[in-house]
Amino acid sequence: MLKKILFKNSSTFQFLFATIGAFIGLTALLLSVQLILDVKSFHSNEEELFGPNSVVIQKKVTKLSTIGLNSTAFTKRDIEELNKKPFITDVAPFQSADFKVGISEVEGDGLPHFYADMFFQAIPNRFMDIDVDWDWNEDSEFIPIVLPRDFIMIINYGFAQSQGLSQISEDLLMQARLKIHLEGNGQKKEMIGKVVGFSHKISSILVPESFLSQANEKYGKGVNLDPNRIFITTKDNSYGELDQLMNKMNLDVSESAIDVAKIKTIIAVVIGIFGIASVLIMLLSLMGFVQYSQLVLSRAAYEIQTLLRIGYSIEQIVKTFIRQLSVIFGIITFSAIAIMVLIKLFIVDIWLTNNGITIAGTSIFITLMVAIFCFLLFIISNYLNIKKTVNKLGAAE
Repeated sequence: MLKKILFKNSSTFQFLFATIGAFIGLTALLLSVQLILDVKSFHSNEEELFGPNSVVIQKKVTKLSTIGLNSTAFTKRDIEELNKKPFITDVAPFQSADFKVGISEVEGDGLPHFYADMFFQAIPNRFMDIDVDWDWNEDSEFIPIVLPRDFIMIINYGFAQSQGLSQISEDLLMQARLKIHLEGNGQKKEMIGKVVGFSHKISSILVPESFLSQANEKYGKGVNLDPNRIFITTKDNSYGELDQLMNKMNLDVSESAIDVAKIKTIIAVVIGIFGIASVLIMLLSLMGFVQYSQLVLSRAAYEIQTLLRIGYSIEQIVKTFIRQLSVIFGIITFSAIAIMVLIKLFIVDIWLTNNGITIAGTSIFITLMVAIFCFLLFIISNYLNIKKTVNKLGAAE
């Protein structure tokens, strides 16, 4: 009876406008949140689609570099300048071998006979894009080596075919031992190495820093050379700053790394705009419900004052309004969650699968928490507004 008295003069048009706006806004917001969570779970070649960008940079080789009038090495001043850039969060120069390195097969391990001159480099462990056992000391059984994945492709589909040699699988290469020939500073030594992984990101033959530091001391020329390559980590959505840095310092960066940075920036901007638009729709719908409540209360001012005179409390009237709005918000929230799940399962996931894109299944727990937060925000906002309005009507009685 109380509900009929209070809502008999309600505006159907404004109620429908606010309800539809809240439903569209909440559905879009939940879909944005879930898409962000799904995209964050996507990895391409061990690289997260959202998150910091790890990029290898080097200076471009020019005609002046060829004739020795321009250096491609990074000076201490260059490294300090990189560290000062606000969009760069980490800087690590490559450590290079200062001695001759050769690699050959170990007889009986299944590899064909070969000998090749190589060049070792090392980077801090935090920049490794694969999870490998990367510890080394003088008592270690072998030197762990990480090869570029392109290296095995070149051997199998270029060198092996042209030389009439058998192709080598990744498993065989990781199981076989390699003979490492070290020469420098008047000394020679043979050690055993073993491939422990293949890097998608780094186009260098990597060994642990602990090994390379010790080997440089023993076999190196004793000269501290400026690094030619540097690993940097940039903030997400920083493609513009990275592009400006490349032009300013005449840097050469892998096109794939630039493409990834562009994709990250574009996706982040699109989803961000979608999310902001949905939040604005939600806020407008919230204002619509607040205005709807105020209109209903103003039209029922006489009835409310009469109810207060005959003994109804302000809290009873407020709770009647809130119960009705809670049912409405509950239906909106449940419907938005259901539509979001259906869009994800039967449109987004199917489209990604058909295009060969696999995304690890992510929980909708965070999305549900966002939905509950929005539900509570609507209830609390309207509760405070209704209570304030009813108190005014009670004071004016």
